[in-house]
Parts: sequence; structure tokens; C-alpha cells
Amino acid sequence: MRAGHRTLRLVFSATILLSAFLLFAVQPMFAKMALPVLGGSPAVWSVSMVFFQAALLAGYAWAHVATRYLPQRIAMAAHLALMALALLFLPIGLASGAGDPPTEGQALWLFGLLLASIGLPFFAVSANGPLLQAWFARTPHPEASDPYFLYAASNIGSFAALVAYPFLVEPALRLSEQAQVWTAGFVALGALIAVCGFMVPPAPASTARGPVSAAPALARRAGWIALAFVPSGLLVAVTAHISTDVAAAPLLWVLPLALYLLTFVIAFRTGSFVPGWLGWALLAGAAALPFAQVTARIAAVVALNLAVVFAASLICHGCVYALRPPADRLTEFYLYVSFGGVLGGAFCGLLAPVIFPTVIEYPLLLAAALFCAPALTRDAGALRGQLPALAVVAAGGL
Repeated sequence: MRAGHRTLRLVFSATILLSAFLLFAVQPMFAKMALPVLGGSPAVWSVSMVFFQAALLAGYAWAHVATRYLPQRIAMAAHLALMALALLFLPIGLASGAGDPPTEGQALWLFGLLLASIGLPFFAVSANGPLLQAWFARTPHPEASDPYFLYAASNIGSFAALVAYPFLVEPALRLSEQAQVWTAGFVALGALIAVCGFMVPPAPASTARGPVSAAPALARRAGWIALAFVPSGLLVAVTAHISTDVAAAPLLWVLPLALYLLTFVIAFRTGSFVPGWLGWALLAGAAALPFAQVTARIAAVVALNLAVVFAASLICHGCVYALRPPADRLTEFYLYVSFGGVLGGAFCGLLAPVIFPTVIEYPLLLAAALFCAPALTRDAGALRGQLPALAVVAAGGL
């Protein structure tokens, strides 16, 4: 690989990594700011998670519009203008005039607080992942035809932010200092995005380049949504389960979210695959959950739950990666995947607590993940008929 190609890959990777780090560093930081007002109940976390997923979907929609309908230089200028506008809302803090949460309709109030406090900066940063990957696909780099490996860099940054916050950032810096450092990182990110934009050769025509590959079939698009729905729902469901029924601890939600992101890192690396034994391991772990719940120690129960959800998410995300389209459909792909994530989070965070008396959505989604495991559905078709019974057994033990 030539030096110019190495520099190109390094700059894009570093920009995407920094963007993801900022995106996920703001979540625990804002949670600490809002904790005295909102408390630390699992319901608050679930609503917050749905907001972050919805804002991510909005950012992905902007990335899709910018790359599909705007010429490269205009798209870059528009996105940098959006970043500049977001500076008006920094440093991050609780929006003034929010007051105390109401006794009823707290979910809507919390949505409003999140939107007013961090909505625009979060939206601007959330668009960078697919936007920069689409830009990279327009460069002369040898890997430009399959830029999905950059998504691994994005999730490495996200994972690093979640791990670094409780162990490095929070002990070393006050909240006001954290907000100032985040603002400095945001400014640096804007500069790197400009560098990336100028590394993309201008399009030969004055209009944006549309996709040249065939449009994905409806079934494939539905598959993207479904395969994103299951792990996203599991993320919310397992966090609610272990926080409500197993152990209540501050920032416990960081662990499932970090593992969820790690599955993206593994699944979206070049040459990724889902090992056949993973489906069988998921089946064994899901079957063991009801018994571990009443016989094992709390730490073991939490570990088993996290391991099961990790396996389920890796299976689903591996299947999503296998169904990825050509690079000219990249932003569309991420838009559908993000939409599935929002649906899964909203189902488990907003709808399920209203319609289910217990966290029954958790075992139901585990059963759905088992249907996605290639080894189980290919080599053991008869097993599929037993999965509803497994879900009922698991639900009885949760």
C-alpha cells in the first residue's frame, strides 16, 4: 500500500474513531449531570437509550440525504455548517428552565430535556460514521469499494469511550472540565472532517453521484431491519432485567452497551464470519438462564446474561454484515439498520413496560435470535419448532 493510501486510511479511521468516542462519551457524562434531577431508575435509562437511537437515526438520515442528493463539496460545506451551528449549544450541560420532572408524562419530559440539552451536537456527530464511509468510497484507495471496515473503527471508538469514562475520565475530571474537553474534541473533529472532505476528489459532474448497483430487494431490507431490531431490543431488555431483577448498581448499563458495540467491531471487520458453534452456545446459555437465576450468585447471573446477549448480538450483526450492499448503497444500508435499532429500543424501552407485567420481551427476543443463527436453522431445522417452548420456559424463570 502506498504512503498516500496509508495516510488516507489513517485520517479517515482517526476521524471516525474520534467521532464515535465523542458520541458515546457524552452519554455517561450527561447521565451524571442529569442524575440528581432524574434519579437512576432503569426506566430513565430505557427512555434515554431510545432518544439516543432516534437521534442516531436522524443523523444517518442526514448522511443519506447529503451523500445521495448533494455534490461532494456542497455536502461537506453543509455538514461543517451543521457542526458550527452545534457549537452554539456547547459546552454540554442541562438546558436552563427545564425544572423538575412531572409526576406524569416523565418520558416525554425527558425526551424534551435531552433534545434541548444535547440534541443538535449529538445529531451532528451521529451522522459522521456513514457520511465519512461514503466519502471514503469515493476516494482512489484500494479498499474504497468495500469501506465497511471503517465501521469497526467507529465502534472501537464507542467502546473505548464507555470503558474510559468510569475508569479514567470520571475520576480525573469534574463535570465542567469534562464538558470543556468534549467541546475541544468537537472542534478538533470538525477540522478533521474538513481534511477528509478535501481528500475526496471532486465529482466529475456538478450533481451528486447516485447509486449504480441494483436496488436491494424488499426482503433484504426487511432483513436489515429485523436483524438490527433483535440485538437493540435485547440491549434494552437485558439492562432492564439485570438492573431491576438481579442487581441495581450505578452505570450498570455501560456493560451491556459496551458488549453490544464490541459485537459490531467483531462482525464488521474484514472477512468476518459467525462460527457455527455460537448458535448452539446461545441455545445452551438461554436454556440455563432460568436455573441460574435461582441457584447462582449475582455476579454469575449477570455474567451469564451478558454472555447470552453478546452471543445473540454477534450472531445478528454477523448476519447483517453478510447482507451488506455495495458501497454506493452504504448510507441506505445504515439508515435501515438504524431504523431497526430504533424499533427494537422503542419496543423494549417504551411499549413492553406498558403491555408486559414482567421483562418477558427478553426471552422472546432470545428466541428470535436463535432463529437467526445460521447453524441452527441450517443443520437443525426441527429445532425451530421447539424454540417457542424454550421462550416460555425461560419466561417462567425470569
